[in-house]
Formats: sequence, structure tokens, C-alpha cells
Amino acid sequence: MLVIPVIDIKDGKCVRSINDLEEETHYYCDSPVNVARLFRKENFKAIHITDLDGAISGEMRNYPIIREIVKSVDIPVQLGGGIRDFETAKHIIEELGVYRIVLGTAAIQNPDLVAKITSEFSPSKLVICIDEKLNNVVTDGWINFADITPLDFAKLMESNGVKRIIYQDVTRVGNFSGPFLERLVEIANATKLKITAAGGIGNYSHLKTLVDLKHPSIDSVMISRSLYENRFPCQAIWRDIERTDTSLELPKIK
Repeated sequence: MLVIPVIDIKDGKCVRSINDLEEETHYYCDSPVNVARLFRKENFKAIHITDLDGAISGEMRNYPIIREIVKSVDIPVQLGGGIRDFETAKHIIEELGVYRIVLGTAAIQNPDLVAKITSEFSPSKLVICIDEKLNNVVTDGWINFADITPLDFAKLMESNGVKRIIYQDVTRVGNFSGPFLERLVEIANATKLKITAAGGIGNYSHLKTLVDLKHPSIDSVMISRSLYENRFPCQAIWRDIERTDTSLELPKIK
């Protein structure tokens, strides 16, 4: 199970929102770049970045910071938030150097865009994020209902050439209530998609429940708030190292 740390950027800072992207925002660090470097020091193999301003407005707002992160780490970076057209997607893939892009709202509003990106760059460069609330896909920063179920949307994306999705129940985001296992299994059993689980991961036992599913399609997980708040046993070791080895110069998360 590949663990992918999440860096959500709002107003140029590293944040975590709970339930609603426009409300209940918790600021963790002034420098998303330092957070990315910390995750790399702690040996994560990939990083996910969301431009929250872009997710709400439909236009990327934190491009310079994201560019600096990509240049600062030597691991794959996937990026979502505010990517709504082919020109933006093309620029990010070819010029910014991210490993792959993540579409959510744009995939709902313009399925042809999905097919064009997978055809132009291959399916490996694209992930579709399925945000659910009450068995309905939500868009525009979790504000609007799309009137399609997560399963039906997953099947639609698969028919357009998509090979991987990120799935999360947005009512679980940031509250440590655990992943929506039943929906993950439902989508995994009904499609051939690879699935990255997200939303609700609060501790080691939640990770173990995903592993114990033993479903080959559910092969990775994205984690945010629980990492920043040191809720995993291994992080106690990392913090001890920080206190004893001043040469690491790791950023202080607040």
C-alpha cells in the first residue's frame, strides 16, 4: 500500500480543510515547499498537491509555489485543483514537470477533455478524483452536486480511457473517521480501475483496514491531516531524530 502525503495549498500556505473547502481551514505551515522537503526527508515516494484556490475558482492560483516544489524534490508529484482545460493540462505536464495531473470538476463538465488527455499523453498522466457526498459526486470544491453516483461516474471515466481514480467521501475528510470501505470495494469490484483511497485516514488501524481488504485494485492511499498531527507511531521516531540531529533543519509545522 503506497502512502502518498497531501499538500493542500491555499493563499500560498499549507492548509487542511474539513468538510468544506471554503470553511474550517486549518493552517499548518507558511511554506508548502518546506513541507514537501520534509516529506522527502521522511522517505515518501510520491507527493500529491492540491491548489485549493484553483479547485474553488477554476483557475490555478499557486503556480509559482507548485513549480518550486516540483524543482525541490526528486520524487513524482501529482497535481490537482483548477485544471479545467486542455491547454492548462498540457502546460502542466510538459512545462511544470509534474508526474500526472488530477481532474475532478472538469471531468464531470467535459468528459471529452478526459479522452483527449489520455489520448495525447497516455492514461498514466491522468487521475480522476471522485469526491462523494451522500452517494452523489460533488464538484467545484465540494459545493455542487453533479447528479451522478460515484460508481456510475467511475464507469464513465473507465469508458473514456481512465486507468486510475482517487476516491474520497468528503464528509470524512479531516475528521479521522476512517475510509468508506464499502464504496471503495463497490467501485473496485465493478471496474478494472486502480484506486487510491483518500479521506478519513486518522491512524494506523485505518491503514490496516485498507490493506486487509486484500483487493489488488486498491493499492494506495492519500493522507493529510493525520500526518501533520503526528498520529502514526513511526512519526515519534522521526520527531526524536529531529530533536537530536540539528543538521536536518526540518521545518516546524504549526
